[in-house]
Amino acid sequence: MAAAHDVQALLMHLSHRGKLRLAQEVESPPSASRALSLAWPGLDAVLPDGGLPRGVIELSSPRALGGCTSLALAAVRAGQARSANAWCAWLDPEATLHAPGVFAAGVDLDRMLVVRSPRAQLARVAVKVVASGGFEVVVIDFDAMSPRPSRAGVSSRSTRRPPTLAPEVIIRKLALAAEPCGATVILITDALRPRAVPWPVAMRVDLSRPNARELVVRVAKDKRGRVGLARTVPFLPVLDAAV
Repeated sequence: MAAAHDVQALLMHLSHRGKLRLAQEVESPPSASRALSLAWPGLDAVLPDGGLPRGVIELSSPRALGGCTSLALAAVRAGQARSANAWCAWLDPEATLHAPGVFAAGVDLDRMLVVRSPRAQLARVAVKVVASGGFEVVVIDFDAMSPRPSRAGVSSRSTRRPPTLAPEVIIRKLALAAEPCGATVILITDALRPRAVPWPVAMRVDLSRPNARELVVRVAKDKRGRVGLARTVPFLPVLDAAV
């Protein structure tokens, strides 16, 4: 509870200082039809509508190491490019985000909120951040919301608190929170982790890296049924801000 309250207080503080515009201060949300172009050579051509849609998007790769972070940073950079006052947020409970890499990807650190909430509070905090309406793009380390599989039959209950909501329920809450303000919410997930039911995301993009220079991209789910074959594009862990 405290973590969610602290985030709400921080959002209001930034709003009062004129650094962040919350949903209630915006006359109308951006057009939901505007895809978020990533300015990544070859990638926008693979994605329906030439970019990422509004709503909840899943980026999935084996162990979340197949290019998800680089693509999410490209989305943050693109979101900030929409306006001089556009902010983005990254929920990083594992503290794995590397600040020099974020800066090298062309992200304006002064307009990016990094939230490191406890695992047990992550879902609640994520919904509050998205519902605030202050962010073009919100990136979430989504696997951190669930306990990792136990080893050798040993239960993980003694070391990790089980999630209170199923992932699909959390995703629906995030989608409802994103709809009024037109935010793009990116979930970074591990493709190797099992799930009980398909998740209700607007789009799922599967990623893998066969080598250091290439990224394999496949649209595995789209809300209008537009799925595609795997396509190979250049892998750009660092984007040129002039592109």
